[in-house]
Amino acid sequence: MTDYSTLKEMGISSFELISRFSLRREHDRDVLKVYYLRPITSLRPHSQKFTFARPRNSIPGQSRHSQAWQQLSDCSPVLQQALDELKQLTGTSEQPLSPKQELLQDLQHLENVVEAKLAEIREKIEQLN
Repeated sequence: MTDYSTLKEMGISSFELISRFSLRREHDRDVLKVYYLRPITSLRPHSQKFTFARPRNSIPGQSRHSQAWQQLSDCSPVLQQALDELKQLTGTSEQPLSPKQELLQDLQHLENVVEAKLAEIREKIEQLN
């Protein structure tokens, strides 16, 4: 049994309520999102987002768009430890996404963000009337 020290340091304490997690890459950072099982009426957040900067490596400019660049820019050790703990908690073994799956996941995330923002703006417009 692990004490989930990395997750505790990140401010996560309700381990039994974690339902799933997702990881995506945004430019030069990794974004980890942890989802909780909470009632719809709960005032506590249904998810938490954590951002981790990717380490920068000093390599020639012409190599930065190559496969070697992708391999050099590993994720944060803290993120890796958090992922290991989350995998233990949720009983999942994350498989690497194919480029197509990664793009589809990014597209879904963008659609969700846009839909939420549109709903927020519509609600503000309704409040003006």
